Amino acid sequence: METPNPALTEHLPATVSQRFFAKGVDLLIVIAVGIVLPRVIGPLLGFAYSLTADSWKWGGGPGQSIGKKIFNIRVYSRKTGGPVDLGASIIRNSPIGIATFFAIIPFVGWIIFFVVGLPIMIIELYLMATVKDGHRLGDVMADTEVRSFLSPKKASKKK
Repeated sequence: METPNPALTEHLPATVSQRFFAKGVDLLIVIAVGIVLPRVIGPLLGFAYSLTADSWKWGGGPGQSIGKKIFNIRVYSRKTGGPVDLGASIIRNSPIGIATFFAIIPFVGWIIFFVVGLPIMIIELYLMATVKDGHRLGDVMADTEVRSFLSPKKASKKK
């Protein structure tokens, strides 16, 4: 029998609202980058951010997009117990990345977004809200979990 990884067992799972609002912040960043920067570069950089952001380093180490940093959550690898790397970030974010990719293509892409991308996002939200520990399709594909940044033990010591 495998012993549980302490990095995963000492952190509580992130709440659906933490994950939802963190992803909302990240999607706003994708949209802003796509609008502010030049025509092709901005949307491509926004798309790249949507795929790779969970592997970025912010003070305490990798595993957090800007949205996750704001809401004090982090993505962990279920294999290693540590924060996700670039490859796992791309895998876990590919379902939503596909949706955002279609959204950056004018007209035809928007139609594909509403037919394919939006249903993918709805399925991801449904899974996050109903499956044990909030595992969505991307988490299953990359074998990841989203956990609260501070463990209950550390949080109680700070009080």
